[in-house]
Amino acid sequence: MTARDKYKAEETPHSVSLQPYYHLRKSLFWFFIAMVAVSAGLFFFYHQLGEGGRVLGYSVLVYLFLHGLYDFIFRLNVRYVFDKPGNAVYKINTPFPKKRLMALDELVIFTSSDQGGWHYAMGAKKKQFIKNYAISEDFGSGKRSQRLLGAYEAEVLEPILRISATSPADGTYTPAG
Repeated sequence: MTARDKYKAEETPHSVSLQPYYHLRKSLFWFFIAMVAVSAGLFFFYHQLGEGGRVLGYSVLVYLFLHGLYDFIFRLNVRYVFDKPGNAVYKINTPFPKKRLMALDELVIFTSSDQGGWHYAMGAKKKQFIKNYAISEDFGSGKRSQRLLGAYEAEVLEPILRISATSPADGTYTPAG
């Protein structure tokens, strides 16, 4: 699977779009499998489980459902479109209207780190640390992560930089060695 497939990146002569959380579809599949397993356990062992066991099972089921629904609505379906003719970066999320995030001229791409990993993020100039949007998954320091990083930079990040005319010399983008 290429980085373009992993991020569902699409490039046209005048725009680039990507879904930075598209890789979560695998975890949604496992959420569904876990929900089926918990439901089956509750169904088959309903009488053997006490009231506490049933409440725990239902609580786990509700948690898995809500977490999966949140990931599906607010993360998996999010698409960022870098539109050259409109000079804008848009956020498209299927159940919500198209939202203009910033002008393409204001776009700053930088690395952001949290929880032991780091990822690429974007934001508007002079406000990028106040409000920013992740545009990649978290990368670590291992060999596999470095391979994924190289593929991401070549297949996804470079077209974004070309469309936005952000040069690596301005200090906002540093390729992995």
